Amino acid sequence: MPDPLLDPPTWAPAWLPTVDDVRGARLLRWLVTAVFVAGVAACVTVGANSPADPELGPVAAETTPSTPAGGLAERFGTVVAQLVAASGEVLELCLLHADTAEERATGLMQVTDLEGHDGMLFSMEEPRQGSFYMYRTLLPLTIGWWDAEGAFVSRADMVPCESDDEAACERYPAAGPFRFAIEVVQGDPLAARFEPGARLQVGSEACAVPA
Repeated sequence: MPDPLLDPPTWAPAWLPTVDDVRGARLLRWLVTAVFVAGVAACVTVGANSPADPELGPVAAETTPSTPAGGLAERFGTVVAQLVAASGEVLELCLLHADTAEERATGLMQVTDLEGHDGMLFSMEEPRQGSFYMYRTLLPLTIGWWDAEGAFVSRADMVPCESDDEAACERYPAAGPFRFAIEVVQGDPLAARFEPGARLQVGSEACAVPA
């Protein structure tokens, strides 16, 4: 039975909203408003916990010093190592030590003098398969790779890359998985010991070259 107080009269046009329609519209508006307010509050909370937007400024001129300030030993640290050549000859080495991701990425870039060290040792956290390249490296180098047990993997002679685009630089891959790599200046007698049968033992102590 129609309700004379709530239902529209029979003569009312069909498009005239009913009380239920009005109530529904009011409820919908209330829900939309509540969701909007909650969303704004959430955005404000998240924004307050985020770091400030970076401030853009002029780009500084690029500088490429030939030797890092403070010396290579201070920058990378050093480590003792023993290389047993295939002939049985034992060589005691004092190496610069690149044992973090940042140090390994830098390596001997822009270096023109190893400051008396026998070379640079790259130590990986665990064995990996990969390659090296000579972007922004000024000295021609010989590299030797050894596995986690100290067994020789392979070697390569590497030439400086003259391109400003590192992607264009030649890659020098190891012949197999390695954990250690040693770079020396090409022509150094030590490079001749980077050969099958050579074994590497890396120590835990730092070293110093004679003044």
